Amino acid sequence: MSEPTNNLPYTLRSIYLRNSSVEIAETFDPTIPGQMLSAIFRTADGRVDCKETTFEQNNQQQIVRSCAVSSRFEFAYISGDPNNPPQSDEEIEKAQIAKITAEITADYLYNREIFPSQEDLQKWAASNAMLHSWPYWREYCHSTLLRMNLPVTIIPMIQFQEKAAEQ
Repeated sequence: MSEPTNNLPYTLRSIYLRNSSVEIAETFDPTIPGQMLSAIFRTADGRVDCKETTFEQNNQQQIVRSCAVSSRFEFAYISGDPNNPPQSDEEIEKAQIAKITAEITADYLYNREIFPSQEDLQKWAASNAMLHSWPYWREYCHSTLLRMNLPVTIIPMIQFQEKAAEQ
């Protein structure tokens, strides 16, 4: 028996903050106005964990299939000449005066009997799951900047870059 075509395979169950950290360099004073700061945004590909859970409810065995996609987000302020920004990760780390990182998990019920391939899961993590998690990251980063007494930078709406065609 084939499954209905309008039944989407994923149903968003929950989005939550799994891990976070904040830091301000000991040598930086956020109360001094007019400091030259540049913002850097970074994300990392999502880690996907799919599992099948069996339990009993009302004397009947139930099976729940779920996939949790955890994505890592980072915002950093760096000091220095905005016309000559650091290029390498090492240079960025040296110039960094404040950093906010968060790992946000989007948890989905999976409505099929067989989990998709790892490749398909990674595509989902890099597109739909990132799209679902991004507003939570934007709000978390914005409110954390306020709490750290740092200038608030509006986190942009998510934009996906087209990957170069494989040759």
